[in-house]
Amino acid sequence: MADQAKVTSIDALESFRATLVRYLERARRSLDDVGGEVRRTRTWLDGDRRMHWDQQAKIRARKLAQAEQELYSVRLTDTHGVHALQKMMVLKARRAFDEAEEKQRVIKQWHRKFDQSVEPMLKRLESTQELVSLHLPLALASLDGSIRLLESYAEAHAPAPQPPP
Repeated sequence: MADQAKVTSIDALESFRATLVRYLERARRSLDDVGGEVRRTRTWLDGDRRMHWDQQAKIRARKLAQAEQELYSVRLTDTHGVHALQKMMVLKARRAFDEAEEKQRVIKQWHRKFDQSVEPMLKRLESTQELVSLHLPLALASLDGSIRLLESYAEAHAPAPQPPP
């Protein structure tokens, strides 16, 4: 076994350290972005879209009831039986209301599918976040310690300057 270690490139370790720091910053930013997108999507789905279509269903139900009431009123007052406009208005309002109900059903399905498909990925994301937030900083600290140790070793065992002949 040799009495001396041959340290030739501490610069390579420092370069690797700098690359690791950049990777760590980018990974944290990317993981935060992904987590934010998941939260925004869930909020959009649970809050914005659900509230929008619930409100639309109420509005459209009122319009349907109003159109049906107008058709009923016209039938009572008009004995000639010409109710084409009111019937078309009822059909239009019925289609709009049915569309809102369908959207509500679709949003409920999306909610279930979102949870089923995103939850397993979020668990993997959490393990990656743990790696980035806990383990990589420890590796970085260990690398810093190794660099300092090698630098002090290299300084202590540097060859003595040769006197000029």
